[in-house]
Amino acid sequence: MSQRQPTLSELFLDFFWPNRCPFCGEIIAPQQHCCPDCLASFPPPPDVFVPLLDAAFAFTTYTPEAARAIHLLKFYNQPKLGAVLAKLIFRTFEQELADCRIDCICATPMHPKKQRERGYNQAERMATELARLCQLPCLPLLEKTVQTSAQHTLSAEQRKHNLRGSCLVALPDEVKEKRILVVDDVITTGATMNEAAHALRQAGAAWVGGISFAHPSLEDEYAFSKDIASISTKKIAHTSKI
Repeated sequence: MSQRQPTLSELFLDFFWPNRCPFCGEIIAPQQHCCPDCLASFPPPPDVFVPLLDAAFAFTTYTPEAARAIHLLKFYNQPKLGAVLAKLIFRTFEQELADCRIDCICATPMHPKKQRERGYNQAERMATELARLCQLPCLPLLEKTVQTSAQHTLSAEQRKHNLRGSCLVALPDEVKEKRILVVDDVITTGATMNEAAHALRQAGAAWVGGISFAHPSLEDEYAFSKDIASISTKKIAHTSKI
């Protein structure tokens, strides 16, 4: 799909306030989402399998570059980065998402207390933009009713049990017999997506898919047992130059 040409207003704004890559700060064209080097640093992901999902997608492998992008979105008060990640997802899976015949999109929920502390739900920011691009409604279908430990602080085995019973369907009339896509920043073991899918299926969903920005390869899942706050915030390594 060819890129559209920038409008005169975009060119005018870009002259005084140039568009910058959200990952490294380099100046980029008005219609670009990130610079070519950073885009090249996100390799394709391994196959994504989550037992309770009918389909699962991820934009990239969970590399240090992807981890830093997620770290900036979640912990450095950069909610607008969620829209950038959604745009990258959409440009990769536009046709696949159309083929799934989705009725609506929702985000994995965050406990209200944690959302107040952070100021936003990063998955919701991604879901809102992805729904806009897909021309679909984005609905708050799920609520997190139990405040659980952060998934990234737990082992793979602990994550499988941490979220059980923590999700509730808030809008059951919008779920019954619908095809629903759930959005999250990362699919790791699939525990979060499984819990969301279980709740939606219990409420009568006809189909549940999941999509995320990143997914680790099996040999890299150990990385999620480490504190994500330890990830360096230095400039992204330009792997395309190696």
